[in-house]
Amino acid sequence: MGQFRKMKYAVAMGLALIVLQLAGGATAWAQDEYDNWIARGHLVHVWPGSDSVTFENPVGRTPPIFNKFWTDGGNGFNGEVEYLFRPNMGVWGGLTFANMKTNLKAEQGPLTANSDDRVDMRQINLGGNYHFTPSGRFDFYAGVLVSWIGYSSSTFNFSQLDLDYQVKYDDELSWGFNGGVDIPFGQNSSWFASLEVRYLFLALEGDSNVQRLTVDPVQGYFGIGYSWW
Repeated sequence: MGQFRKMKYAVAMGLALIVLQLAGGATAWAQDEYDNWIARGHLVHVWPGSDSVTFENPVGRTPPIFNKFWTDGGNGFNGEVEYLFRPNMGVWGGLTFANMKTNLKAEQGPLTANSDDRVDMRQINLGGNYHFTPSGRFDFYAGVLVSWIGYSSSTFNFSQLDLDYQVKYDDELSWGFNGGVDIPFGQNSSWFASLEVRYLFLALEGDSNVQRLTVDPVQGYFGIGYSWW
């Protein structure tokens, strides 16, 4: 595990402990007679960073085979529940199922081949929000989140180079920032439109240790929600 990955893991664990402590002490922290729950469901779009990596794989071919690896955006969906123990403070948990497009370009002498595949991202999210305008027409909020991400594998096929292989990615525990707004459909309505943006510190690390790519995606969330108390 690299130094940056260790630091990212330590920060994620620290934030997770803080959020869990807030959740566990919510009763003690709660404002008298205030007990509000919010459920949200979203469609998700993923905008990964523009980083790419070039490497030789497999090693030892003549002429050598050079690969360029990068990612493009994808889509998914999300569900989450937030508990507000004060009008402007809440803790939440949820699941996100999204994907990204992984691309691999292989060059051997004058031959060039391209292949791509979808990699699924299964996220378990835990976070805390601060609500700036809980009594306003629009409820703006921001916070931090911790996310465990499990990745599927990518399979790349290069018939021109007689080369096929599968890349398995390491799961990771990471963290990031989020901000959003809830917009009620009408006065005193429990239903609302939900818009949110999240930024996560993520990296795809393949099992051969050459497909390591900083992704750091921005995720856009567009959906609806329901509030009850």
